[in-house]
Amino acid sequence: MGGAAFISALAACVSGARTGLVARIPPSLPDAVAQCFGPGGLMRAGLRSAEGQLPSFRIVYDENDRAHYTHVDNGLEEDLSAGDVPEPWLAAPWIHLAAIGEDASKQLQFLVELRQRGFRGQLSAGIYRRMIDRDIDSARVLMADVDLFFCNEEEYQLLCPDGPPESVVVCVTRGSQGVEVVGGMHAGRMAAPPVEVVDATGAGDSFCGGFLAALMLGTDPVRSGIQAASMVLTGLGSEPLCQRVVSKIRDRVVVVPDRIDAVAQRLSELAEAATFDFTHAPHLPVNHPYALPMLCISTMHQFGFWNSDPISGWQAPMYAELDGVRYKGSDFIWAAFARAARTHPEWFSPRRMAEEPELLRQICTADDGHCPLPEVERYQALHQAHGRALCEQWPGGYSEILADCNAHPQPVRQLLGHLRLLPGYAEDPMAKKANLLAIILGNRPEGFLRLRDPEHIRPIVDYHLMRGCLRTGCVELVDPDLVRRNGLRTWVDAVEEQAIRAASMEAIDSLVRLSGTSVAAVDGFFFSLGRRRCLETESPHCSECPIETVCGRNVERFQPVFRTSFY
Repeated sequence: MGGAAFISALAACVSGARTGLVARIPPSLPDAVAQCFGPGGLMRAGLRSAEGQLPSFRIVYDENDRAHYTHVDNGLEEDLSAGDVPEPWLAAPWIHLAAIGEDASKQLQFLVELRQRGFRGQLSAGIYRRMIDRDIDSARVLMADVDLFFCNEEEYQLLCPDGPPESVVVCVTRGSQGVEVVGGMHAGRMAAPPVEVVDATGAGDSFCGGFLAALMLGTDPVRSGIQAASMVLTGLGSEPLCQRVVSKIRDRVVVVPDRIDAVAQRLSELAEAATFDFTHAPHLPVNHPYALPMLCISTMHQFGFWNSDPISGWQAPMYAELDGVRYKGSDFIWAAFARAARTHPEWFSPRRMAEEPELLRQICTADDGHCPLPEVERYQALHQAHGRALCEQWPGGYSEILADCNAHPQPVRQLLGHLRLLPGYAEDPMAKKANLLAIILGNRPEGFLRLRDPEHIRPIVDYHLMRGCLRTGCVELVDPDLVRRNGLRTWVDAVEEQAIRAASMEAIDSLVRLSGTSVAAVDGFFFSLGRRRCLETESPHCSECPIETVCGRNVERFQPVFRTSFY
């Protein structure tokens, strides 16, 4: 719940407790935050996607190290409620209510709703000075209604000029002077060890997490809280805690060697027949004068062909009609650019690509008069950036690029190196589109690219391939919450998507090596399988699958739902 809850949860996790966080979040978290959720780290089931921004605040410190909040934006915190707490978590022994909103009224509402939902464990709460200034009465009611209350010395003096309520234990942080616990079996003062302070932000919240973790584990809560606070003081914000939690994260995804061995044996008999030569409709025929630029530029746009909801995730693949034919996703792109090559070949001029913002939309206009590409602005931006780069680096276009590559002892390696510098191809660390283009240009009968070094072609890690790896069991999800969200086809974060994608690349590398086939053959097999039998939109046709006998049949698995310009 906001930054305070995140830091407290991190500190509790570092201190050994099994900890989850309840919050409203955008569909994808920032990478540094997302890395902290997973097996061995923070439990994620309490995060609920919503439209809006994460809470933010700005703190300045005066000469006495007193914190002043100069900006507070509650963001998605405004809609947070006890209904966001997962049902199993209501059996937890302890729930902590971090500072939420502008005053304590939100925490009080949360507390009441938790008890209405049947929570019978213990409750703690924290607060900050600005909340007291806005509504001191609500803050005092909150203090009296929880089992354990956290505040700093200044806040304690404001709230308890005559001492705290008898029923509550209060932990009072006193900066470099240590901590005082008022009431309860741990009452007393403990000094803080000397620490070279880099940033005091979050020290009180980290004390809270360390204290609560020790209560759960039956160790010394005051000492644990001080250790956690000392840790956070040594870096910027939550960074020291994040580093510790990330180091505890176990694998989210694993490859399964036994399954790979079994699938590879079948692929050795099947895969080579699945290799494409990219000459059949919707592609251009052999020796078409504009086949080379059409293939190179349209391959750059082979990504993102699915429709999504900002909150719920994957909804359906993209379909659109072109010249009376209904195409899905990538086939629509091929067909649209092939049509442009036949009717407006001048549109492939790098200069026009660079200078005409609406050119991509014109090329990809469907029969109904609109461009169906999801997030078309992203495609337009890449199209223009790619055109500008060609003008600057390769004024002769792709003919010049391929001439340079084919004159090199290692043409594939040379092409992949050039593409790493061209927008539209450069962004992907796994070079899905660049490797796909190498396969296309090498397998076309014209031999646009001489495949003297095919070993440099890596797997085409797109969503068909990832879905195939997950469903066959070559790749297995081992993070329970990732399994849950994958089954619901909801958003994942970049960290999780990368884990699935990296494991899939490792699995396909092994399948190619063990089957004795090629990347092109294995990719063609999984692409055809994903298009014809192991579909996104309906139950897989397992009885028709050529690898049915060796498949793990994880039919509920899905590709990661994550927007990229890579696939």
